[in-house]
Amino acid sequence: MGRDMSFRVLGPLDVASGSRKIPIPGGRPRSLLAALLVNAGETLTPEDLVQAVWGNSLPRQPRPALHTALTRLRQGLDGGGAGLSRLLHTSAGGYRIDVPPGSLDLHRFRQLAQRARTAGRLGDLECERTLLADALLLWRGRPLADVRSEVLHRDVVQGLTEEWISTRERYHDVCLALGHHDEIVAGLRTLTAKFPFHERLWHQLMLALYRCGRRGEALEVYAEVRGFLRAELGVDPGADLHRLHLAMLRTDGSLLACGA
Repeated sequence: MGRDMSFRVLGPLDVASGSRKIPIPGGRPRSLLAALLVNAGETLTPEDLVQAVWGNSLPRQPRPALHTALTRLRQGLDGGGAGLSRLLHTSAGGYRIDVPPGSLDLHRFRQLAQRARTAGRLGDLECERTLLADALLLWRGRPLADVRSEVLHRDVVQGLTEEWISTRERYHDVCLALGHHDEIVAGLRTLTAKFPFHERLWHQLMLALYRCGRRGEALEVYAEVRGFLRAELGVDPGADLHRLHLAMLRTDGSLLACGA
């Protein structure tokens, strides 16, 4: 059954049954489904759901408003005869959605990342690299990009983004260990521009450039991140970046050695 339906939250919210996309009503029903999906298999209290959907702009009668949103969501999930509302469950404690194994992209991402970590612990870096790449391919942009919920973007999306960055960082480490430094330079340039406070990304970019024989560019990257951190925070780069910079100034041969 999991192969016949798809729920995607790692990007715009998307629901499909077979090859047919299921249109979910915008606004509150969409926020409600998003809150349920990122906690799939867990029961959320009515209060939790009201907070996720309305935030600080609570309706005068929260419970009836929630029931109205749930009714519209059920109608949307059943659109075109899809019958997906059967996945929604009500209990004394609240509401939950149970999705079939393999149908939710967030679950698949975490499962692939866990398998990658296991492969890494066993020393199989090629397998780890493949699994990490497969996990990262599931991302289509900012999670829940078309869901209007300040609470979800504050409490959930930021955490998911950190998961993604951590996975990307490990992917870069594995690529560097395997000698695939040339493959990650372009992506790292984009990431350092988007997440300039993540010093590990700058470290990886410098090392990848250095191993590509682009020492001058690597040193320019250090000057760039140093200037940014001084301007924004009034601090110099951390110890790891500083040590890497000094090693590059010395043309330390150990920087060319690959290894996890």
